[in-house]
Amino acid sequence: MSAMLPALLAVSGESDNLPPALKAVIDTTLAMTGLPESIAGFTIAVVVMLIVRTILLGAALAYAGFSIANVSTKLREDLLNAMFDTRWRYFVDHRAGRIANTISVDATRAGQAYLESAKFIAAIVQGIGYLALAMMASFQFAIAGIIAGTIIVAGMGKLIAVSRRAGKRQTETTSQLVTIVADALNNIKPIKSMARTVPFIAMFGSNLQALNKSIKLQVIASQAVDRGNDILISILIGIGFYLAVGVWEVTLASVTVVGIISFQSISVVRRLQRFLQRGAELEASYYAVHEMSEKLTRETERSGGAQDITLNDGCAFDHVTFAHEDRPTVENVSLFIPSGKITVLQGPSGAGKTTIVDLLLGLHEPASGHITIDGRPLDQMSLKAWRSNIGYVPQELSLLHASLRDNIALGNTELTDDDIMDALRLADGEDFVSGLPDGLDSNAGEMGGRLSGGQRQRIALARALVGRPKLLILDEVTSALDPETEASICKNALGLAGEFTIIAITHRPAWSKIADRLYKVDNGAAVEIKAPAKRRRKAAETPAHE
Repeated sequence: MSAMLPALLAVSGESDNLPPALKAVIDTTLAMTGLPESIAGFTIAVVVMLIVRTILLGAALAYAGFSIANVSTKLREDLLNAMFDTRWRYFVDHRAGRIANTISVDATRAGQAYLESAKFIAAIVQGIGYLALAMMASFQFAIAGIIAGTIIVAGMGKLIAVSRRAGKRQTETTSQLVTIVADALNNIKPIKSMARTVPFIAMFGSNLQALNKSIKLQVIASQAVDRGNDILISILIGIGFYLAVGVWEVTLASVTVVGIISFQSISVVRRLQRFLQRGAELEASYYAVHEMSEKLTRETERSGGAQDITLNDGCAFDHVTFAHEDRPTVENVSLFIPSGKITVLQGPSGAGKTTIVDLLLGLHEPASGHITIDGRPLDQMSLKAWRSNIGYVPQELSLLHASLRDNIALGNTELTDDDIMDALRLADGEDFVSGLPDGLDSNAGEMGGRLSGGQRQRIALARALVGRPKLLILDEVTSALDPETEASICKNALGLAGEFTIIAITHRPAWSKIADRLYKVDNGAAVEIKAPAKRRRKAAETPAHE
């Protein structure tokens, strides 16, 4: 649209009023298009240019949108990969809510920061084009425009810095807030049950106020930049008009043409300022994503080692010691877990039973001693390959807010419904799932809240069994079950003992009756207790599905 006036002057016979360089560009452009130098030709040219501009703008915005999606997705993929490759100790020492906030909020804002950067570069290209036109129209005005743009940028520089600091504080405060909310949701039942909501909400007060303050500061800085630009531009336009007409005595047509170009140039500077400010507000999220990714990468657990995993003989601990923050939780433990048998670890809470299992899973590394699988050191084996042979039921059950099918399969699309129902049968959960109106499509609710404690344990057990693992680890798997159901699962475990190597952490006496090896764990030490001389052979020989 800014080309309309000079082009109209050129085709209406008043081209003498135009700067020679600009007139030459217009004449050359019309000659290249083949359009007649007339009002009709000019009208056609303008309409075609507007249509082309609209198409190009739509394509550019679509490309920018795709780019934002790709950038945000790539950042999230990198974070998720780094998260699952991170050693377990990191999750013990850090709050998971921060990772969740980075993946959801910061990654989105980082994509927006990318967009503002792209807009900034596009505006620079436009600015170069307008500067070239200004040079053709009037060298004096071009220099004046450069000076004006410099004044505008310098005048608003401090406000950009304010926006950057406010954006950083907003990123940090939002991260803290999301982390607290995640903790609250994980503890919502006890908080509500004990009427602790008022003091807990008070914990959010300082974070909400800090977030409110940073947002207000951003608004003030943004408005100050916009209004300050308007004031500076008004002053500079007035000065420029006075110099052009009163001092340099430029013709009115030239002043109009140059004025349009100058106005567009100043508009580009304003956009540059706005994009720079918005980018400054969002850049903290971009750096937060990369900082989190670098932290997770630094904590990556080892990935090398032997891939060919066997469990024909058993697992052995040889004088293994492990400590949390210099406080030994497992000390000088030696034990053997025979293949195809049931090994039971019993002892009081906090005795070190779960830590022994975590060491066998490779979630922790011994401070001293060795762990071997079929005589091969665990630290020389691929952890991923080793864990792919393990079925694990943790003590603290937390199901996905998804269907029972998804909770058991955990994304493994190769598993069929028959595979899942077979696992449920072994976990003594087939009857309750079949009795649900939606069967496997039934939703477990948040953290499995739609199911009873016993039903959650059956689903978790089926999840562990569905992959037909070589090693099955059960951490208090029957603690929420009634004696009859526990007896059924123990019977199934006896039937599975020849196929699976089973480790059971439990307080329940029913498991000690079926143990091939029984260890008493107390104060970080493990002592073998002679297992019952006789077991129910008939139960052991009975197929599990019966």
